[in-house]
Amino acid sequence: MPQQEPQQFYNSVEVAIEKGQFAPIYFFHGEESYLISQALNYLKICSLHGGATDFNFNNFYATDVDMNTVRDEVETLPMMAPRRVVILREVQEMSDKEWTQLEPLFASPVATSVLILVGGKIDKRKRFFKLLLEQAVTVEFKKPFENQIAGWVRHICRAHKLTIVDEAAQLVHRLVGNQLSEIENEVCKLQDYLGERTEVTVEDVTQCVSRKREESVFNLTASIANGDRSESLGHLVQLLDQGQNEIGIVQMIARHMRILLLLKQGQEFGLAGPKLAQHAQVPNYYLKDYASQARGWSAKKLENSLLVLADTDRALKSSPLSSHIWLENLILRTCGLSLQSQPESSARPAITGLK
Repeated sequence: MPQQEPQQFYNSVEVAIEKGQFAPIYFFHGEESYLISQALNYLKICSLHGGATDFNFNNFYATDVDMNTVRDEVETLPMMAPRRVVILREVQEMSDKEWTQLEPLFASPVATSVLILVGGKIDKRKRFFKLLLEQAVTVEFKKPFENQIAGWVRHICRAHKLTIVDEAAQLVHRLVGNQLSEIENEVCKLQDYLGERTEVTVEDVTQCVSRKREESVFNLTASIANGDRSESLGHLVQLLDQGQNEIGIVQMIARHMRILLLLKQGQEFGLAGPKLAQHAQVPNYYLKDYASQARGWSAKKLENSLLVLADTDRALKSSPLSSHIWLENLILRTCGLSLQSQPESSARPAITGLK
């Protein structure tokens, strides 16, 4: 059965509602847990509509249940409803034996049940996943690209009956990061903060939204400026744990360092206050924080660090080496720079392994 894009899946569910015929097996997988959760809730509500939910729904985790129990529930006839719904999560953790126990459901799907299997990162080369991909309506939920996040912020706001100005949506992205579940948590906080108001402004975001990602980048660049490799690697791990991909992290650090460099240049021009903030392209209410950190950097070290970042970005996009090797190398190189005393001709560092 061909795989579906998320929008195709939602369209197919609308058709299934009209016809009253849902597919017997669905398989959701991917890295974006928020989108998977949204799709699960939508399919569950639609497929159980008109029936007694309490008697016809089961939710299992593969790590906590015997597969014969799952199979028995799928094969049980629905009670006072056209169908049953059974969700089995974390299927990527299942053993070959457990897959074998479920295999009869793939060979002869139960028409009166909707079995929804959910997994994270899967190995499509394994036989059981290949069989599942052939039999199930399969949807992969990938993490959105960096340039799509502001659009998702607006979408999540609309789902909560809020509107948000473009600059505020961009600010939410910058402060929170790429994790849609965390963005939704912040939107819920905004909704409580606004009360009866429905438009989200930059000032609202500044007052209410956590600066989790921004603080992580601040801490990382501060530890790099101090030459503390161990602490820098720790902050790097924090960014990865927040769901940032390697290329995105390099781009965030580069953006942050460009802001620091613009601040130093602006100060040399005699700029201050709102004019300096405009020159550095940062909100005026964050100027003090950026300016404080900029004092720990020389312009030369910022320029050379940006060169290392550019080389690392190219390496991540083209090198077969593990991306973590390039990130660790980035930290070691930038922390080790003592460029204030180096002549201009030797300022550009080389990254080991780059050609």
